[in-house]
Amino acid sequence: MKQTHYDLVILGSGSTAFAAALRAQELGKTSVMTEERTTGGTCVNRGCLPSKNLIEAARLIHDARHPRYPGLSPAKVKLNFRELIAQKDDVIHGYRHKKYESLTGGQFAAGRSGHRGLERRTLPNQRFAHQR
Repeated sequence: MKQTHYDLVILGSGSTAFAAALRAQELGKTSVMTEERTTGGTCVNRGCLPSKNLIEAARLIHDARHPRYPGLSPAKVKLNFRELIAQKDDVIHGYRHKKYESLTGGQFAAGRSGHRGLERRTLPNQRFAHQR
């Protein structure tokens, strides 16, 4: 039988969302997590992780072209942007699987609800930050 009632609805699937789901489980509560994009949230997929990966690659190229010690000659490092992006994507995929998708214990289902955002009637007793 498909579960239709949850104690906690979690919006998003980043680290805080998973922490909330784990805490709900510790308290014996049920939870459901929603995600508009990809599991892992902004930091893993579009923010922190990919940015740091590409910034480090750029630093390596810069350091090779501009050595900081006398006696070292600048080196020309070729950049294959397609390969660089592919390795970044591999890192993100591996991290997302290890840190997020593996925690769902096979109880992860992707789908679309057909709804865009929450309406006031969805959570009638809640005050939203944008309300005055």
